[in-house]
Amino acid sequence: MSFYIILFALIFFCSGCVALYPAQWQAITVIDELTGEPVCRVRAISPMQTDSSYYPIVDMVHDQVRVGIHSPDLNPLPVGDIQLQVDSHYRWLIKHRDTPYYLQQQMDISPHILTGYDHYLSYMKKYQRDQLQLSFTTATAKALASTSPYTVATGDAAKSLFNQMLTGRFLEYRILQTPLHGSTAGRYPLTTDYLKALQTCGIDWYP
Repeated sequence: MSFYIILFALIFFCSGCVALYPAQWQAITVIDELTGEPVCRVRAISPMQTDSSYYPIVDMVHDQVRVGIHSPDLNPLPVGDIQLQVDSHYRWLIKHRDTPYYLQQQMDISPHILTGYDHYLSYMKKYQRDQLQLSFTTATAKALASTSPYTVATGDAAKSLFNQMLTGRFLEYRILQTPLHGSTAGRYPLTTDYLKALQTCGIDWYP
């Protein structure tokens, strides 16, 4: 208990410092907020976390590794732009607008569903209805991504971060200020629990 009292005091009096959170990495299965599908997600759990705490996540969606920051579970706000850095490696800037969107069936536009438009849709050719369906689905997916409760790196940035985290000591993050929340920063240790959680989720080394 005394350890956490001292740690709280250090965080409180050290304005501008990056808080080092004691943490355990865990593998959890959740319904992804953007794909609507189950995903095994590796996340950091810390006794210092509160209902307003952000936390790092690593997962694989559609065979693509993602590394980022998730907003508090009980207050899922858009995270906004973030910076991620492992030890003294390159500090990545990940913009919220670059978080990928995922197409999923959001709206059935069959003639019997869209009351009032059934006459128009009945005379459309199948490929025209398919294009309209795709337009509805894409627009909804992009809107959903814009309010996503997480910001993640994908592609080369995620591969680089993931590989560095396998042998690194710390993951440092900074959440940039938005109209919804202020700027905050923290550092999580990359312990053996992290590697075990990756193994539990079946997230292998990413070439």
